[in-house]
Amino acid sequence: MALSGSAARRYAEALVELATNERALGELRASLEKLAPAFDRVTVAGLRNPSVPLKQRVEALTSALGAEPDVVRSLLLLLLETDRIALVPQIALAFGDLVDQREGIAKARITTAVPLDEPARRELVRRLERESGRKLRATFAVDPTLIGGAKVQIGDHLIDASVHAKLTALGRQLAS
Repeated sequence: MALSGSAARRYAEALVELATNERALGELRASLEKLAPAFDRVTVAGLRNPSVPLKQRVEALTSALGAEPDVVRSLLLLLLETDRIALVPQIALAFGDLVDQREGIAKARITTAVPLDEPARRELVRRLERESGRKLRATFAVDPTLIGGAKVQIGDHLIDASVHAKLTALGRQLAS
């Protein structure tokens, strides 16, 4: 998550304030999440190239943003004109975090020893939501060194129910 005082966070907070309702928040989030990957190093370098007149860079960006919400187009043009266009991916992340916070959704990172199919993922998230009493937005990762089981990180709370962790704990018990 972006630092609370960061420029990206402040732009994201301003966007949240400009959204008129929950539907608008969803549209802005979808737009930012779709656009953020496009603002990689090469794109940003092209948009910041001082040898290309600003007017041409604005026209190029405007044409690329044709179907995006007005607020997003205005923000990106402002970022281009103030030479802060590289912040777009961070703004998208901060905006998503703010919307999740507003909706009471916590982020969960679930790491398993083997890949889980979609029904297993949904069931695991459902059980974690029931146990934690919170709505979760989960991301999944695979780490074969866990041997079996899973590690779940929800916010600052880590639950390590992996076979590797149990074997390590057993080893410590036997050693003492």
